[in-house]
Amino acid sequence: MEKFYSNITNGMIQQVNKTKARNLYNQGKTIYFQSSNLKFDCIWQSPMAASKDGYSFQGYTFDQVCNNYEVYNCDKERGKYIHFYVAVEK
Repeated sequence: MEKFYSNITNGMIQQVNKTKARNLYNQGKTIYFQSSNLKFDCIWQSPMAASKDGYSFQGYTFDQVCNNYEVYNCDKERGKYIHFYVAVEK
């Protein structure tokens, strides 16, 4: 998929599918979640960063994080689905 520069992370970002995002999350990488109708650098809602090794998500599976994100952040206006992003390593 296409890579682009993000002001939020000050680096290159790439959108990935759910399967790849799950694998990277299980490896301990940081995954960014954003509602499907919003751009990554949207001023209305920032993307949520999640990592299995991070303090906030210790003990949560990838599917639990996805379900919690969808309940609180996905609707008709922002988008009904989640887009997953990862930082591109140099």
